[in-house]
Amino acid sequence: MLTLPDQFTQHPSVLRYLSGASWHFDSSTTDASLSNVKNHIVCGDAIEVLSSLPSECVDLIHTSPPYNIDRPYEMSTSDKSPGLEYFNFLRDSVRQLKRVLRPGGSIFWQTGYTQESNGSRGIIPIDLYSYEIFREEPTSLLLWDRIIWRYWGGHAFTRKFTNKHETILWFVKPGGEPIFDVDSVREKAKEYDKRNNFWGRNPGNVWEVDRVAFGSTEQTSHIAVFPEEVSERIIRACSKPESFVLDPFAGSGTVPKIAQGLGRRWLGIEISPVYAAEAAIRVGYQQPGETDSLASELAKHFGFNSKRGTLLLNEIQRRICTWLTSVPLEQLRMTFEADIQSVFDISNGRNQIKRDIWGKYDGIFSSQHRIESPIQLVDRLLMRCYKLRRHFNGVRRYNSALVAVEELAKNMVAGRAQAYLRRIICQEPSSFMVAGDTIEFLSTRRNVFAIPGESVPIAQELTEDTSDQPIQKQMTL
Repeated sequence: MLTLPDQFTQHPSVLRYLSGASWHFDSSTTDASLSNVKNHIVCGDAIEVLSSLPSECVDLIHTSPPYNIDRPYEMSTSDKSPGLEYFNFLRDSVRQLKRVLRPGGSIFWQTGYTQESNGSRGIIPIDLYSYEIFREEPTSLLLWDRIIWRYWGGHAFTRKFTNKHETILWFVKPGGEPIFDVDSVREKAKEYDKRNNFWGRNPGNVWEVDRVAFGSTEQTSHIAVFPEEVSERIIRACSKPESFVLDPFAGSGTVPKIAQGLGRRWLGIEISPVYAAEAAIRVGYQQPGETDSLASELAKHFGFNSKRGTLLLNEIQRRICTWLTSVPLEQLRMTFEADIQSVFDISNGRNQIKRDIWGKYDGIFSSQHRIESPIQLVDRLLMRCYKLRRHFNGVRRYNSALVAVEELAKNMVAGRAQAYLRRIICQEPSSFMVAGDTIEFLSTRRNVFAIPGESVPIAQELTEDTSDQPIQKQMTL
């Protein structure tokens, strides 16, 4: 039985989110009941862990299985099996996923290509390879949609075109209506056409999102990290708060992290102890919801000036409250509601005003807008936690940022503020350490390789926050 590398064994996020004292799931000795595994990374074989879960307990599955192309996965089983053995692995996995999915639940099966096992250079699309498994009786799932994830980076081949896409098959289990909240993922329209939905357009089933770059906050040692925006769109649209989200091949932890950030319950299963530990650390940077995420980011921004250091809890509270009292929330809400009302007041010429309001709020978040307002600051801070925000139109971004500040103000009222902030800080063990009323901010980057616990003098600057700097180097798979 493998054990975790020493640098992970005492990390607070690993201790919190990685299930099992031995770091590995053993079906003969470990209880995988939902109460033990929800909101955890379980290190073990996916099929074994899934077989221990009750039937029809999962609302949404987003996963990407191994591609069987002989890649060097860290401390894991071989990624090169004979063709029939690989097909049977996919079949056993899918059968378990169909069993644990509730009626009306969705599976998003994200795949690329595998190689033929006869020594040729031929490839097999894994979505085509596995389609019939999903359609097998007695539980035949419905293919609801086929999504293309299109990216820009990619390995430069010499004998064929560079691959720049993956496919995501969306299957639905019969017996219930699938969740689909298109309003939660509407995008900014390309033109101010009066026929467009005021809150944005349906994003369609071709998603253009570049791959994860080296040095970004999404990067781990895993060789195939897919972007947070892909999972965020799926989880926002196809689940609700408190829905149970599963990724049986959790890898770098993208699905658990996004599910955590959107207030869903979740389970990640990962066979590699290294990837499981890194996924747990990554989840440990994410608050469970947008209001809590805003509180955490404000603590870093105003409390610590986005630099590592230590502060007393009441000082962090004072700095955030000082900023909150300067924000004219009632005036901002009244102005925004008046603008929205004007759009839907037909007597005022709805279509022209619709364009004017789009232009006004898109302009607030444009690069030409030089003076940063409180709502722009909130939007920028939330963008660090929710990458999909950049696709929303200005009206949606403004409203969601305003809602987050309003909710935060309710939580920061006198008598409750310190308890609320303490809870926020304790919810993010990868960023903060707590010793009584003293809070240590550990890192200005969401770095899964950071080792927390080094002593930092109060208010001493250790490193610049480079989280908003552009990433130049693209990863190559």
